[in-house]
Amino acid sequence: MKIELIAVGNEVVYGHTINTNASYMSSELEKYGVEVCYHTAIRDKKEDIYNALDVARARVDTIILCGGLGPTKDDLTKEVVSEYFGLELILNEEAYDEIKDFFKRLQKPMLDTNYKQALLPTTSSLIPNKNGTAPGCVFEKDGITVSLFPGPPRELRPMFEYYINNFVIKNLDTICLTEEVRLLGIGESFIADEIDDLLGVFKEKNVEVAPYLGEGFVSIRLKGYGQDEIIIRENINYYKKQVQERLKKFVIGDTKKVAEELVYDILLEKSFTISTAESCTGGLLASRIVNISGASNIFNEGFVTYSNEAKIKTLGVNKDTIEKYGAVSEEVAREMALSVQKLTSSDVALSTTGIAGPTGGTQEKPVGLIYIGIAIKENLYCYKVNLYGTRGEIRSLTTAYALQYLAKHLQNM
Repeated sequence: MKIELIAVGNEVVYGHTINTNASYMSSELEKYGVEVCYHTAIRDKKEDIYNALDVARARVDTIILCGGLGPTKDDLTKEVVSEYFGLELILNEEAYDEIKDFFKRLQKPMLDTNYKQALLPTTSSLIPNKNGTAPGCVFEKDGITVSLFPGPPRELRPMFEYYINNFVIKNLDTICLTEEVRLLGIGESFIADEIDDLLGVFKEKNVEVAPYLGEGFVSIRLKGYGQDEIIIRENINYYKKQVQERLKKFVIGDTKKVAEELVYDILLEKSFTISTAESCTGGLLASRIVNISGASNIFNEGFVTYSNEAKIKTLGVNKDTIEKYGAVSEEVAREMALSVQKLTSSDVALSTTGIAGPTGGTQEKPVGLIYIGIAIKENLYCYKVNLYGTRGEIRSLTTAYALQYLAKHLQNM
C-alpha cells in the first residue's frame, strides 16, 4: 500500500494553518506498518485538485484528501474528486440523518447549504462524523482507493480512527508492532556511538531500529513485521534488551505516553500530590499537568512567581540567595521547589527558572539557560539544561524536561 496525503485549503498553502493532520495521519498509519510516501498541500482550486490527483495516481495506490468538505461554495474537494473519477454525487441518507441530528443536538436549524454535505460519490462508503457536519467517505475506482476527510482536526481524528479500524487493518497482509525505549540525558550522536550496531534494518528478524527526537527526550523505536505476533515480539525484544542494557543509565521507560501522562500515572499509583512554582515557564508546567483528565487527584496548587519580589513574598525564597546567585540559578530553583512543597503540603514539587529570551542573556548566563528544581518527599534535585530556539520553544521544552526528569526519579523510587 503506497499512500499520498493531500491537504486542500488556501490557509494551509499560504501558511496560515499548520498541517497537523498530515503528521497525525502518517503517525497513525505507521503504527500498522503502512507508510505514507508523500505529503501534498494545494489550494481550493479545481485545476490544482486535478493536477494533484494526476500526480498521485501515477505514483500511489491510495489517496487521502482532507479539507474542502464544508457547506460553502469554495469547498470543492468532494465535487471535483467525484468529477475527476467520473462518479455521480447522490444523497447518502445515513449521512443526511447524522447532519440533522447534529443540528438538533446544538438546538440550531439546519441550513439548506448543509444539504450538499450529505451528497457522496456513488459506490462510496460513509465515514461518519460525530463532531461536525462534513461526513467523510472512501471509494475505489480504477485500482485507486480514495478517501475524503474534513479539515478540522477534532473532526478528522475520530473519523480517521474509524477509517483505520474499518478499512485499513482488515486489508493488511502483514502485522506490524512497534515498541519504544525512551532515553533522557543523552543526544543522538552519543547514541550512535554506543549502539551503532543495533541501529538500522535487520532483515533476518524483520526489525527496524531507529532513534527519534521527542520533546525533551530521545526515543529508540523498534518496529517489527511478520505474520505471527509472538514471533514479532520475540524479534523486537532481542534488540530492545540490548538497547536497554547498553543505555540503562539513560532509560526512562518504554512508554509511548507523553510526559505528563506518565507523571500522572505514577503519582496516582503512589498516592502522591504535586505543586509547581514557575518563573520562565509562566504556568505552562501546571497547564500540562492539569490537561490530563483526573488531574485533581494529584495536583494541589501552581504558582507563577515571575519577579524576584514574587519569589520572595509568595514562596519565601531568601532574598540573600537571589542577590548572591541571581534568580536564574541552581540555588533559587532548589529554594523554589522546597518552598512550594512546604507551602502546599505536597509530596512532590517542581520549579523552573531560566532565560527564555530572546533578550536577557549574558555571557555567563546565556539565553536558554534553565534550572529545574525537583522535591520528592525529603529528597531534592536540581538540573541545569541549556536549550535553544524561540522563546516559546524554550519555555515548552523546559516543561518537557521538568516532567521527564520527574518521571525518571519517580520510576526509580
